[in-house]
Amino acid sequence: MEITGEIRLPATRQEVWDLLNDPAVLQRCIPG
Repeated sequence: MEITGEIRLPATRQEVWDLLNDPAVLQRCIPG
């Protein structure tokens, strides 16, 4: 899988990291 681009999120680095490691969040974000 190749993911490119940039986006700024209104959240702390820790909040983003926690969400990226949450399977339920990833299910909603990644198609397929």
